[in-house]
Amino acid sequence: MNIKIKKNIILFTIIYLLHMCILSSIYAADEIEDEELPAVDPFAGSATMTSQDPNMPSVSGNIINDMKLIGTVSGAHKKIAVLTMPDGRALKFEENEFVTDTFQVLEIYETFIVVRVDFQDEYEVFMSGQISPREGN
Repeated sequence: MNIKIKKNIILFTIIYLLHMCILSSIYAADEIEDEELPAVDPFAGSATMTSQDPNMPSVSGNIINDMKLIGTVSGAHKKIAVLTMPDGRALKFEENEFVTDTFQVLEIYETFIVVRVDFQDEYEVFMSGQISPREGN
C-alpha cells in the first residue's frame, strides 16, 4: 500500500506542476506591456517640397480625385496599384480597371502608374506625388 501512495503522490505532483506551467504561459500571453509611443508618428504624411521644371506644365492633384499612389505589386499574372483616399482608406486597382466613370488605370509599373482621364488625356502618377502628362499623348 505504501508503493501505491507514493505513485499517487508522484502522479498528483506531476499533474499539478504541468497544470501550473500551462496556466502560467496562458496568463503571460494575456499580459500586455505598456510601450512608449514614438516621438514622431510614422504614419503621418510628410510635407516635402519638390522642384519642378518651370517649362513643364503643372498638373493639379484633382485629376486623380486627390488620391495618392502608395504602392504597386507585380505578380506573375497580375499587377496591382494601391491608392489612398484623403480620408485614409486604401483602394487597390488592377490594370485597365476604372476607378471612376472617367478615371481609368491603364498600366502599372514599379514606381508609377499610367492613368487616363476623360477618355483622352493620359498622365503618369508617381509615388512621390508628382503627376505629369504622358509623353506622346
